[in-house]
Amino acid sequence: MALLLEDLDLGGTTGRVVVALAQTFKDRIELLGLELREDKIRLVQVLILACCGVVFALLGLILGILTVLALLPVEWRAVGMGVLAGACLVAALWAFAGLKRRLGARSHMFAQTLAELEKDKACF
Repeated sequence: MALLLEDLDLGGTTGRVVVALAQTFKDRIELLGLELREDKIRLVQVLILACCGVVFALLGLILGILTVLALLPVEWRAVGMGVLAGACLVAALWAFAGLKRRLGARSHMFAQTLAELEKDKACF
């Protein structure tokens, strides 16, 4: 794009300013594209880790509950199942509350691009 603008021969300072603006715009678009790719990679990594964590946490929870229930006397097993089910529900509510808080406090997307555009606006 800069080569096309230089070929127009806009004349001295005006031409250089237009070329500088075009190059700045091109740099900002490239930065935006880079941030998009980084956010996409980060999202995929987080989703994979979250899925693995959920699967292994559920396996551990199920095996732990079965172990506790197997160790209880037969007459206490029904009470033990109720207590453990209640504890699991409380833990699930706590986890969902943390997730809601985390999603509400997310960082601003494209913060670097916006900061650079603000700097450019101040310069020009």
